[in-house]
Amino acid sequence: MNFITRISAQTAQRFFLALFLAFFSTAVHCNVRQAMAPLTDASANSDHAVEEALKASKALKPAEKLVLQNRLRLRQAAMMMVNSQFTQAREILSTIETASPSGAQAGLLMAESFRLENNTEQAKNWFLRTARHFPYRPQTLSGLMSAAHDQRTTNPGLSLALYQEVEAQSQFAEDQLSTLRASGHIDPLAVIFPSEINDDVRKTLLKNCLHHPDLDLLHASSRLQEAVTTLLQLQAQNRQLTEQLNALTQKLATYQKQRSDIESTLSSNASQLTSLKGQLVPNEFSPDQTRIRQQLTQLTNQQTRLRAQIAFIDQASESLPGIIDKIDRQTRQLHSAAMTQLKGSQVDVETVLNKSYQAYLSDLRNLTAEAKLQRAEIQISASP
Repeated sequence: MNFITRISAQTAQRFFLALFLAFFSTAVHCNVRQAMAPLTDASANSDHAVEEALKASKALKPAEKLVLQNRLRLRQAAMMMVNSQFTQAREILSTIETASPSGAQAGLLMAESFRLENNTEQAKNWFLRTARHFPYRPQTLSGLMSAAHDQRTTNPGLSLALYQEVEAQSQFAEDQLSTLRASGHIDPLAVIFPSEINDDVRKTLLKNCLHHPDLDLLHASSRLQEAVTTLLQLQAQNRQLTEQLNALTQKLATYQKQRSDIESTLSSNASQLTSLKGQLVPNEFSPDQTRIRQQLTQLTNQQTRLRAQIAFIDQASESLPGIIDKIDRQTRQLHSAAMTQLKGSQVDVETVLNKSYQAYLSDLRNLTAEAKLQRAEIQISASP
């Protein structure tokens, strides 16, 4: 019997007790225990017990119900396969949500049901379909490896196809992990956020990090994301400040040109005023003298306005450096605080990443080596 047709009650017990019982309120404890009975109690391991557990799980919260019901259906299908009820098992497996934690196991069980019926083509299609829908996961690839081992004698063609798939996926994931650490260290942001490495490989590594038994990546990455958010906001603010400073710089250049033009006009007007004053005859109000007096008034008013403009330009030019210094100082303070937060959270994150990275890489290397070896042995044995 392939190991993927047996679901360890002990493993399920640890998983569900940790996931559910620790967080449920007292009001739903009885429902949880009843729903989990087929997963934790060997005496409740029957079709009737699973049906009762599925009914009890309806009282749970949506997210909890999704996980537990899919796990129960997985157990129910495996029990049916033990009794050679393959069609009924596949009907149960088809109701398991692909996006649930049980999705990959459901796909492998579906493939296994066809294999146990000697339907090689359908088994191959489902094994490969599952592997490609849930790619680069050591658990899924190990399932393919186990199925390939079982087919070595009876169906070497299927066995070879599965070994090739395991080798291709594990080797690709290895290469992606090498890219991730090409600089000598792992950038946490390249794992927590989408980056240049394959997204399925990244998500698998991140999932392994989140399940790390010793360190709380959720808390650490939450603080890291807060720091990153602060930095992104700071970058946006810097862009705005840069645009403002560029606008002010252009305005200063305009002011300087305007001031130069105004000074030229003031000088020209001053010469005209001197000339007009020289033409002015006291106590004479002839048309020419009236025109001269009007010109003098206009030029004097214009000079007043021009001097006011120069005063404004000078005041703006004097205050602007202080404004720029204040903005720069605030920017440096925000940047320092954000980098301190980033550094503090990054230490914890990098610790988890390094350990999870090594474990993931080790699994992939073992899978690659085993798949290559088994594939080579099949090819050698098939040679005349």
